Amino acid sequence: MRVPFADQGLNKIPDGVTDRQALLVGDVLATGYWAARISEITKEDTVLIIGAGPTGICTLISVMLKEPKNIIVCEQDAERIRFINEHYPEVKTVTPEKCREYVLQNSEHGGADVVLEVAGADSTFRLAWECARPNAIVTVVALYDKPQILPLPEMYGKNLTFKTGGVDGCDCEETLQLIAQGKIDTEPLITHTYPLRRIDEAYELFENKRDGVIKVAVEC
Repeated sequence: MRVPFADQGLNKIPDGVTDRQALLVGDVLATGYWAARISEITKEDTVLIIGAGPTGICTLISVMLKEPKNIIVCEQDAERIRFINEHYPEVKTVTPEKCREYVLQNSEHGGADVVLEVAGADSTFRLAWECARPNAIVTVVALYDKPQILPLPEMYGKNLTFKTGGVDGCDCEETLQLIAQGKIDTEPLITHTYPLRRIDEAYELFENKRDGVIKVAVEC
C-alpha cells in the first residue's frame, strides 16, 4: 500500500514488538496515556479511576507508570473487578455505591488528588467531582450521550481543575518504545481472538459483553 507522506506521520513498530502487542497503541492506549499525561500525577497522589472498560484499563496502565502512592479503580461490573484484581493486585478496587467513603478512607487530603472519569454516565460524572479533594484535578476522559451539568453552588469551595478534550495519537512513538522496553503490556486486554470469517461472532460477543470480553482481536 502506498501512503503519501508516510515517513512524516506514521510510527514504525519497533523490532521485537508484535502486531498483537501494538494492537491498541492507536486506540484505547492512546486515550489512556494522554489522560494520564495531562493529569499532572505525582508520586504522593491518590488517583481514582472511574470505569474499568478497555479505555479505563489502559488509563490505569498509564497511571501506574507515574507511580502514585495509591490507585483506586471504581467499577460496577464484577468480572472487570476480578480482572483488575488478577492482573494488577496492587491496585485497590471499589464499587460505585461505596466509592466516596472508600476514597476518603484511603486518601490523605479529604479525597482523591486526581480523578480520571472514564465511565461516561451522569452518575459517574457527578461521582468524579464528589470524590475529588479540594484543589484536585478531574480529567474527563469519557464520552457522554448528553451534556453534563456542573452544579456550581454544590461545588463551591472545592476549587477543582477540570481537564478534557479529544485524544490524538501524538504519544504513539513513546508508547511503542515503552512496550518494547516491557513497561507497558496491553495483551491481557485481548481476551478473545477470532478469524476474519467469524467477525460477526466477534461483534456479537463484544456488543453483548459476554464471556468476560474486554477486547477482541480479529486475524486474517
